[in-house]
Amino acid sequence: MVDFQAAKIFFGEHHPLFNAMGIKISRCNEGKAVMTMPFSTQLTDHRGALHRGVMVTLLDTTCGLAIFSALKSMRPIATIDLRVDYLRPIPAGAGLEAIVECVGTTPTVAFIVGKAMSTQDSELVATVSGSFAIDTLGPSFDSVDLSQIQEVKNA
Repeated sequence: MVDFQAAKIFFGEHHPLFNAMGIKISRCNEGKAVMTMPFSTQLTDHRGALHRGVMVTLLDTTCGLAIFSALKSMRPIATIDLRVDYLRPIPAGAGLEAIVECVGTTPTVAFIVGKAMSTQDSELVATVSGSFAIDTLGPSFDSVDLSQIQEVKNA
């Protein structure tokens, strides 16, 4: 079973990149995940909108969380292929919401589909699809030591 407290810690305020981006988990169950990222002037492009690169980071992270939920485990995974189709520019000053579903798995590969929405007007900004390797050589997030994370937070 996935320790979603560990997931929230890993994907939340204790992860330097995700913390800087303000990423929050809104939902994670039954192979589906929703994460949000608020607008930040530090992450903008020349138009004053969130940079598309941070949107890809949000989508990739949400894909991983959806896969963990589908597998009911935070086993090591790695992105094989991630396709992001941009439908319109991210509105200036808007945050993003990523909604991803793991639509199937084999013993070695997970498949996802999803979308990114503007939090300003709930309009679709991009779609995502991809595949992820399961049980790669990376660390298992199931073994995250919450006490060490807590010690870092208190330091």
